[in-house]
Amino acid sequence: MMIDEKKRNGIPVHLSIDDVAEALDNCTYDTRYILDLEKQEIIELSENMISDDEIQDVFEEIDEDETGRYIPFPIRTDSRDGYADMQLFIETIEDQLIRNEAVQTITGSGAFRRFKDFIRFYPELEKRWFTWKDERASLRALEWLEEEGLILKKDD
Repeated sequence: MMIDEKKRNGIPVHLSIDDVAEALDNCTYDTRYILDLEKQEIIELSENMISDDEIQDVFEEIDEDETGRYIPFPIRTDSRDGYADMQLFIETIEDQLIRNEAVQTITGSGAFRRFKDFIRFYPELEKRWFTWKDERASLRALEWLEEEGLILKKDD
């Protein structure tokens, strides 16, 4: 299957939005993800799974591939999206006292751990947070697919 990257407009991808979102959120220098358009799957490359030499071989194959079959996921270098999600979510908290306390939990170093510990005290809020967070991750995944000229298709 020959796919010109510049003409990759509207190619259907039969994957789970959750899998795409997870790969986007977890793609780092230590764990890389590649979308294989031919096999319609996400390849995970991690030093915990295969050796450095095997990872290098995979990237050489991808670099030499001229079909456009492989699309590497962007490497996540910071936690900006996750922090922005927490900030936006906190703005939706109606109880002013709880909202103020939540703002304090994400101030400074260790914000993610403190927020996680804080939200655990409010089960309904925690449930809403996980739904919110998943929806934001799905939106980022859909945006990335669109940027790559891909359309998510659900199997019927």
